[in-house]
Amino acid sequence: MSVNNPNLMERLNKIENRLDELEKRISNLEKLLRRSPGPSDRRPFPGKGPKPPEPFKF
Repeated sequence: MSVNNPNLMERLNKIENRLDELEKRISNLEKLLRRSPGPSDRRPFPGKGPKPPEPFKF
């Protein structure tokens, strides 16, 4: 794209750079979403792991 106005070209370059940054951030967030476990994956298996503390008795 050829634009004779240098101010417009500078603004266009800034917009394009910002767009590139945002696309990279979106891509990184998508990777994190794919990698992180869902809520069902976080639950421990029944009977495994430490027992919960006994309720306090008066």
